[in-house]
Amino acid sequence: MDHLPLRLFEYTDYRAFLKDALQALKEKDPKFSQRWVLRRLGMRSSGWLADLLAGRRKLARPRVEAFAQILSLSAREELYFQTLVDYNQARNLPERNRCHEKLLTFHEIPKDLVDPDRFEYFRHWWIPAIREHLLLEPYRGDPGKLARRLRPNITPEQAESAMALLERLGMVKRYASGELRPSVEHVKKQGQFSAPVHYHRYIKAQIELGMGAMESIPKEERDISAVTLTLSEDGFSTLKDELKELRRRMVQLSESENRKFWKGVEGDSRRVYQAVLQLFPVGHPPNAAEQRP
Repeated sequence: MDHLPLRLFEYTDYRAFLKDALQALKEKDPKFSQRWVLRRLGMRSSGWLADLLAGRRKLARPRVEAFAQILSLSAREELYFQTLVDYNQARNLPERNRCHEKLLTFHEIPKDLVDPDRFEYFRHWWIPAIREHLLLEPYRGDPGKLARRLRPNITPEQAESAMALLERLGMVKRYASGELRPSVEHVKKQGQFSAPVHYHRYIKAQIELGMGAMESIPKEERDISAVTLTLSEDGFSTLKDELKELRRRMVQLSESENRKFWKGVEGDSRRVYQAVLQLFPVGHPPNAAEQRP
C-alpha cells in the first residue's frame, strides 16, 4: 500500500487492520469518513461498520474485494487479507487449521509471528510443565532425572527434546555453571498466529491428565469439581470475565511465590500444578432447539 503507513502482513486480525487502516486514511484526508466508506461498500446501515469491527458481524467475500479497492491493496495483499478473514471467521477447528496452513505460505509475514518452534511448545503437556519445573530445580544435563520428576513420568528422550526446544525459544538460559533455568517467570501470550491444532491437542491433553488425576492422585492433593447451571448471555459473559480475572490472580500468586522461594527459602513446598477451567454449553438456546428437526 503506497498511501498507508501500515504493513498488512504484520497483522493477525483483519478487524484490527481495518480499524487502523481506516483511521490512517481519515487522518490523511478527512473525506475518508465512515459515511464515505459505507457508501463505497454499498451499505445503508450506519452501524454496519461498527458492528463489523466489534466482531458482531462477519465480512463476506464481496466486501473483502470492496475493502481491497478502498485501501488500494495489491493482488498479493488482497489474497492475504481474504485468507486472514477466512482464518479469523473459521467456523470450526479443521477449517481454521486449513486457513492457518495457507497463511504460513506468505513469506512476507515476519518470522516472529509464525516461528514454528513456538507452535511446538504446545504440542505436548510436558513441555510447559518442564519449563515450570525449572523454576524449582535447574536442569544440569540429566534428562532421565528430569523425566522422573514429572507425573506421570515421560521418557528421557522426551525430556531432552523439550529442553532443546526451550533453549531454542529462549525460554531458558544457561548460567556460567552450565545449568539451565527459565529466562522469565511465566510465558506471556504474544500477538502471533496460534497453531490451532497444536493448542487444541494441548488443552485436550490437560483434560486427559485431569481425568487420570482423579484415579491416581489422593483427594487431599487435588481439587477437582464440576457444576451445572443456567445462565443468560450476560451471565455467561460475566463468568468469562471472572474466570479471566481468576487466571490472572493465579499467575500473580505463582509469580509472588517464585520470588519468595527463588533463593531456597526454608519451607519451599512448591510443585508444578495444572489448572483447567472449563465453561461451555451443553444445550441449545430455546428458540434454536425449537427450530431443530
